[in-house]
Amino acid sequence: MKETILSIQSPLGPPTELVQFTWEGVQPKNTISIVSGIQGNHQNGIYLCSRLVRFLNSVESGKEPGYYLKGVIKIIPTTNLSAIQEGKGLWSFHDLDMNLAFPGNDQGEVPEQIAATVYRQTKDSQFGIILQSGNTHYNDAPHLLCLNPDGLAKNFARSLAIKNAREPKISSTFRLCLYGQWVDQMITSVILSAGKPNHLDISLCETILPGLINSLLWSEVLGNDQKKPIKYQLKFNRQSNEQFVISNAGGFFMPIVKLGSEVTKGQKIGEIVDIHSNTTLESILSSSSGYLVTLRNHPMVYQRELLAILLGKPKFPFWPIK
Repeated sequence: MKETILSIQSPLGPPTELVQFTWEGVQPKNTISIVSGIQGNHQNGIYLCSRLVRFLNSVESGKEPGYYLKGVIKIIPTTNLSAIQEGKGLWSFHDLDMNLAFPGNDQGEVPEQIAATVYRQTKDSQFGIILQSGNTHYNDAPHLLCLNPDGLAKNFARSLAIKNAREPKISSTFRLCLYGQWVDQMITSVILSAGKPNHLDISLCETILPGLINSLLWSEVLGNDQKKPIKYQLKFNRQSNEQFVISNAGGFFMPIVKLGSEVTKGQKIGEIVDIHSNTTLESILSSSSGYLVTLRNHPMVYQRELLAILLGKPKFPFWPIK
């Protein structure tokens, strides 16, 4: 079912609306909430939500053999609609990062009211997934972010068919983001990051979609008597295992490695060349071996800028399959 859960009149045009899609089984036990579009330029998550909406509508109408609705599934695909329509990351009228507006305020500015509505609609869920892309100027290989996961959270993360998980960085603003609020509510939840801002990678999204459907089976909001959820292998990477590749020169960064590949110590990642003469100013070498999870995709760099993030090999496996 599609419903408008918030509508705010605008003096300059049509009202600002927030839309939620909901499906409910006959005897629901669990609820899962999936949210995307908090940053208006993170388009992969919006597309993934649209694919899930199409799939779940087909399940509801009996067009997906074997599948049936079991629990409650909530999808809020376009949280920051104004920014999405303009292709911007921030709320357009205030340049406000909506992910720093939670838990929101029903009497506040428009983005605060939207944040309050999203939080209210999702805070009673047992499971949650936030879909996003890499930060501005960066491209993320698909990975999860989850804080201090217990056994239940580890199994939930495994169900998403993503190979790597990381610890989110905890700052003074952590409690102002939706994920921070979900952590406070003890919702078993993860952030799934993939791709780069202002870019829709349909091929990448289609590789992620089966894992999302599998997570619905695992969390028992979706049923299929002939298809049991798969428990995938997942490596959890602590912040101490992360290696940051930093520029020493300024110019055009020309990467030569593939995002999502394994990089060995001493391997050449790319070059920084002079913007006028194309002279090589610096050869970028990896100081350690690891999985290339983040790579800068904006060519112009200055000294001491982040070029890549590598996930090193842990001393022992954190999340073995049982």
